[in-house]
Amino acid sequence: MTVLHLMRMPEVALEAIGNDDAWREDVQARLAKVEDCEVVLLVTFVPAGRKQSFKAHPLEVVQLQARALGLPHAVLEISSAPTFLDSYRANINHLREQYGITALATGDILDVCNSFMPRAAAGTGVDLICPLWGIERGLLLELIWAYGMKPLITCVNVTKFEPAAQRATAAMAVQLSAAQQAGFTLSGGEMQLGACGGGFGGSGAGVDGGGLASGIGMRVGDGTALLGRQLDRDLYNEALLPAKEVYGVDECGEWGEFHTMVTDSRLFGGGPLRLSFKCLREGDYAFLSLSASEERTDAS
Repeated sequence: MTVLHLMRMPEVALEAIGNDDAWREDVQARLAKVEDCEVVLLVTFVPAGRKQSFKAHPLEVVQLQARALGLPHAVLEISSAPTFLDSYRANINHLREQYGITALATGDILDVCNSFMPRAAAGTGVDLICPLWGIERGLLLELIWAYGMKPLITCVNVTKFEPAAQRATAAMAVQLSAAQQAGFTLSGGEMQLGACGGGFGGSGAGVDGGGLASGIGMRVGDGTALLGRQLDRDLYNEALLPAKEVYGVDECGEWGEFHTMVTDSRLFGGGPLRLSFKCLREGDYAFLSLSASEERTDAS
């Protein structure tokens, strides 16, 4: 999402960094990577048959984002036959042949998958562009906020916000401990937060600093309380910076500590996404089960 904003509104990025010369030089170098690119398509790779759902990024919500951005959206299925790498390569070749694309841009920051995407793009004739690679997290967050993006925390790996000794606890013990801390009830292998459920996105229903977790006291080590919160400056200072210092958490969740979905930005037509939700817990993960609550009125 940030990459798209850099491509379409580069001037906002330069304004956001003010007089910080180091950041200005950094942003200018990143903008140079995409200055000749034209965005023609949003692509989502999904498991073949769509038998597995995304806990952190539901496809239905990604489709709403594409509509809000006014972009065509291609959903490409990935299978293990003959290998996942071969399947990605075949789909990237399909993008080149079907849409005439010459580059694929991703928001990757770190190599957390053994250079998987560079290997997938190799030999396809499609360049892989990673404008955010290695970016300082503070700078990235400043850009996100400058673009008016509202990242909703949709999934949390609660073990990332616990001491190492705590992480070694048996899975069920971890589930029960988290349930007691956050008010979950265990049912059918899933934990549901009784106070978490409803909708947001309309007038008077936005996820602000309090978010869905307004009744839960934020504290270092309570990863469940991040769920449903908007990643704004308050949450960053209140929870993520302390968690970085205590547990080494990446402030942008690059190691899978948490995941987000943008529900509004300066590029969204028709206002914020309108979503309904409930909170669930499976194993180490607490996540929002999201769906569209009503039709949006997209800008023409």
